[in-house]
Amino acid sequence: MRSFSQTQGHGLKQKRNPSPARGSKILVGGFAVIILAGTLLLKLPAATTGSRTLSWVEALFTAVSATTVTGLAVVPTEQTFSLFGEVVILVLIQVGGIGFITLSVLLFRLIGRRVSIYERNLLRQTLGAESVGGAGGVVRLTLIVLSTTVVIELIGALLLFSQWVQVMGWQRAAYFAIFHSISAFCNAGFDLFHGLDDPLLQYSRTNFTIIMVMSVLITIGTLGITVIYDVVAWPREKRFSLHTKIILPFTLVLVIAGTLLVIFDESFIEGQALAPESAGQRWLLAFFTIVSSRTAGLTLVPMDQLGEASQLIIYIWMFIGGAPASMGGGVGLSTVAVVLLTLQSTVRGYRDVRIFERTLPTETIAKAVAVLTVSIALVAGMTLLLTLLEPFRLFDIAFEVVSAFSNTGYSLGITAGLGTASRLLVAFTMFWGRLGPLTLVVALAQRRHQSLVNYPEERIIIG
Repeated sequence: MRSFSQTQGHGLKQKRNPSPARGSKILVGGFAVIILAGTLLLKLPAATTGSRTLSWVEALFTAVSATTVTGLAVVPTEQTFSLFGEVVILVLIQVGGIGFITLSVLLFRLIGRRVSIYERNLLRQTLGAESVGGAGGVVRLTLIVLSTTVVIELIGALLLFSQWVQVMGWQRAAYFAIFHSISAFCNAGFDLFHGLDDPLLQYSRTNFTIIMVMSVLITIGTLGITVIYDVVAWPREKRFSLHTKIILPFTLVLVIAGTLLVIFDESFIEGQALAPESAGQRWLLAFFTIVSSRTAGLTLVPMDQLGEASQLIIYIWMFIGGAPASMGGGVGLSTVAVVLLTLQSTVRGYRDVRIFERTLPTETIAKAVAVLTVSIALVAGMTLLLTLLEPFRLFDIAFEVVSAFSNTGYSLGITAGLGTASRLLVAFTMFWGRLGPLTLVVALAQRRHQSLVNYPEERIIIG
């Protein structure tokens, strides 16, 4: 029989435990504060060129797009923003890409504050490194993430600088290289070109080095820290985690299959975007478009001139997105992989889901189904709402919604023409796309209910 003091102590301990929704609230609240600060800074007269000032909706939309590393823009970046405004956008991209939780750890270390156990658990979930143990393991991993990000972005900037300095002054080339290296690695989709007719863009889209550097930066950004760590540690450990074994081949299949499908459509069906290009250039641009479609959204070819089949391929690829706990968005490669593996196991009559001599936990399958179901419902609902509000074609609107949800930034040219209500809905979709799946997984990961009652099973008719 428990004493009163034991019962009271147990009750106090229960009260001190954080609720399952606390981690989700921290993530949503933190990003909301960053977006609010970005909106206020972009609204300042110093953020725009000449006498041009942004409306509150334009400033909010741009801040959301930058913080969620999307790239959809209602105003042209290079023509609208001053150097100060562009730097604000770049900082929002960097903070949104790395994540404010990760940056908070660096700040805590700088001011000497200890990171609590709860904060360490939240970091494990946001970084996708729940297996990391030890008192300071997750903090060390966070600092490794930050330092790795800086090193990769600097290498990318140096390589881009070596090409752009050939056609512009070294100061402008350095600024362009830094901006586009960060934008590519964070899968942001923002660029400083004056539209698709810009001579600098024409030079860049025909430069093999620039396209390959940007492609590598985008791809690394979509892999996630777990995969990057496994690849770097391979010479020493000689093994990959199951997560990495799924993500790497799935990424390769998407890139190869997507490139081949776009080339086939553009060469033999109806596409016009790549028609004027040589055969080699056509392959290069198709490859970059597919790589960028998986949440980066850097545009080198006019999306509205691609064939309908190519647009549909990009639509699907955007929805799938990159790996969880990466710079990429979408429902996540592993989410789609788990659902497909579950389907395969069901068709074969297996009672469990197996891959690479491992069995997936039921909890993982439930999370994948939850993320996929909620994401489909959001995309369908937003598409319906925008269809009621806007006069554009259904597919153009659906493409815009998926681009916003997956934080990609590709558009069929309707972004600037959206009304105020539609812009706010698209901004919400970008925000949800960046945080929705993550907060849902964090909430599910923290929620543990031990039921004391078991009911008998009964089958229902399916299909």
